[in-house]
Amino acid sequence: MIDAGLLASMAILIAIPALLIQPWPPEAAGASVLDLTGGALLGGLIVGRLSAVALDDPGSITNLSDLVIIRSGVEFWPGVLAACIWIALSARRDNGGATPRLAAVAPAGLLAWACYEATCLIRGGCPGPISSIGLRPDGLTHRVFPVGLVVAAVAGSCAVILSRLHRRGMPSLYVPIIAILVIASIRSVASIWLPRIGRGITRQHRESIVVVAISAVALTTVIIRSRRAAVRQRPLGLA
Repeated sequence: MIDAGLLASMAILIAIPALLIQPWPPEAAGASVLDLTGGALLGGLIVGRLSAVALDDPGSITNLSDLVIIRSGVEFWPGVLAACIWIALSARRDNGGATPRLAAVAPAGLLAWACYEATCLIRGGCPGPISSIGLRPDGLTHRVFPVGLVVAAVAGSCAVILSRLHRRGMPSLYVPIIAILVIASIRSVASIWLPRIGRGITRQHRESIVVVAISAVALTTVIIRSRRAAVRQRPLGLA
């Protein structure tokens, strides 16, 4: 079942973004970050866990006691997709726009992921490569460099920057795409130093690389289309 460290991690990743980053613009969210992310987090965990079990041990998908052991693995990107869909559907239900609502909570979502990475400290230690400077996770006799803490610092900084850029006029369509691109990029790089079985890259590492490619193409496409639309809207005398 869910242990105390994991439960505390979930509480922190919900509470900190709700306190530090407010949705922007407020009318696009239609609710507080806490209200919006609660259902998204639950839906993401359910889908992520089902995806992990379906990929790793399909025979356990009908065993409720195995399904609820979140520690055994949650597939990250299916969970993120499910959370985004939940937020988009909630916007439609409230007669609002899916894109503005996703943009309103994307920086908070990025900060939530940063908080989860930082709470590796209370979940048994932060894994990483052997280092003379670092922490000693439970069960190890040597120190390792805490990759999760570096990831948390970078992701948290990006969340604050993205929130400020959105408030200063960044188009809403850019914000969720950039948030996903940032997460995928950080995960792709961090996975190089995380422990793994075998010499090849892990499934999660491959998935993050694919998401980097998809989100980069998506961001490039929307930027090009936005610029073309701006050019077409200029008065002829200013073209």
